[in-house]
Amino acid sequence: MIFTAAENRKFHVSPVIAGFLAGGFLFMARTKGPAGILLFDRFLPGLGWLQIGLIALYAGFVSHLLLTRKDTSKIRLRIWNLFSLIFFSQLLIGLFVSKTFLMSGTLHIPVPALILADPLYEGTGFFMPILFISTILLIGPAWCSYLCYFGSWDGVAASRKSSPAAYNNRWKALRWTVFFIVILTSLAFRIFHASMMTAVAGALAFGLIGIILMLTLSRKKGFMVHCTSYCPIGLLGNILGKISPFRITIDTNCLFCMKCTEACRYNALTIENMQSGKAGSTCTLCGDCISSCRKNSISYSFLRLSPEKSRILFTVLISAVHAAFLGIARI
Repeated sequence: MIFTAAENRKFHVSPVIAGFLAGGFLFMARTKGPAGILLFDRFLPGLGWLQIGLIALYAGFVSHLLLTRKDTSKIRLRIWNLFSLIFFSQLLIGLFVSKTFLMSGTLHIPVPALILADPLYEGTGFFMPILFISTILLIGPAWCSYLCYFGSWDGVAASRKSSPAAYNNRWKALRWTVFFIVILTSLAFRIFHASMMTAVAGALAFGLIGIILMLTLSRKKGFMVHCTSYCPIGLLGNILGKISPFRITIDTNCLFCMKCTEACRYNALTIENMQSGKAGSTCTLCGDCISSCRKNSISYSFLRLSPEKSRILFTVLISAVHAAFLGIARI
């Protein structure tokens, strides 16, 4: 891939901007968030600045890779898996070694559905919903393809098959059914004063079913069944993500080779989507379709920016947010 001098300057500056943004996010988290939110501050008091610097460098590195490499789908999955690995490693260490690794010193069940269900049941715990909505406003539904600690497992499972099966109306119906079941169950638990033990058991059962879906249906179907048909946060992310101006668009020069459909594990690019010029409702802006397109017919769009500037802007933002999440990846 050959870039012009102007494009090369953008690619040199973009990682710097991504690094500064990631560092700024962690600086705000360190000053406004709970004490010891950074790992270095917990074990090496006063050296949180060093962690901020390292995360800033990581954000710049990720931004550089996503902007200059062709195999961005593999890179995305690797950095996403890294985030999930660090997140769950700290959980396990917090459970079996030291509670210092837990955000508040107490255990919170790491099932994404609880971002929605927990406030409905307890009437408290609005930190994660606020964080989720803030992130959606910034980078749209990309929460589900870069930031969800659970979803990366589904991505790995779905990638075991060379191409995804069709996403039909039954999967859509299942998605909405599960969404309303989670809401109604959470409210019922609150109204009828269900014990915390009952609520925990329900959350664990919901998470276990999700893992089973990944290991069975996602592997068999080749698309992310958990994320597109089961997780209520995935649906919420797609709905609220419409607020963000970021979109995936298909140009009129598309040859309908459908290589993008094979690459999309969210089943957001059917022939109907290609003909309409925009991705489907399950799109998470992962960008895997862009790197798969031989004719550069698919691109990011953001208001009146050019496709290239839109891609750079999205990459800088998602790299910074992903790195910042990695810096505070604990329960």
